[in-house]
Amino acid sequence: MTKVILSILTLITLNLGSFSQNERTSYLGVNMPPLFGTAIELGYELNLKPQLTFNVSSGYTFNSELNGSCKKENARLKISKKSGGFIKIGVRYNWRKNFNKIAPFFGANLVNSISIEEGTQEMGAIINGEPTLWVESVFSNNYNLGVSGIIGITGNSTNRFNFDLGIQIGRVVVNNLLDCRSYMPGMGAGFLENRVQGILRLKYRIS
Repeated sequence: MTKVILSILTLITLNLGSFSQNERTSYLGVNMPPLFGTAIELGYELNLKPQLTFNVSSGYTFNSELNGSCKKENARLKISKKSGGFIKIGVRYNWRKNFNKIAPFFGANLVNSISIEEGTQEMGAIINGEPTLWVESVFSNNYNLGVSGIIGITGNSTNRFNFDLGIQIGRVVVNNLLDCRSYMPGMGAGFLENRVQGILRLKYRIS
């Protein structure tokens, strides 16, 4: 996954070319799918030319109840609270020659995230020759870093209101989450070895 994302970034860089200032458009928007994980994601988008878009978004997760699925889950660990903030920086290539087109896109995101997790873990030991179990509280407030690829379609960039529709799939490369099932702000829930989050970004043109 990481090699694919690096290849995407290289391809975008090779296609930058020249651009004029009067080609630029910019938007403010909100991504809707994170709301299902009780997270809000607001973003700024700058289109330097029809093919090239930069995105910066930030948000916060308010005690998400979403759990991922993974092979190495810890059945003795129960996470009751999953919150945290994130900043996401992205670049994408739009498959079009002018702004008056609905076009497919692909790109990559770098996700910086602070995950705040609380829960309990069942512990066990042999005490005085007898197996003994007890429950301990666990807490984590740590930095995580993820990289993800994105693919989808974007609307006509001359309209006042616009949209992006697609999917973000990535990996956590600096992983300080308590469990592989944990919801990572900005990256979504885990599915096997990947993190998956939908893209339905509603945008308003500001320039």
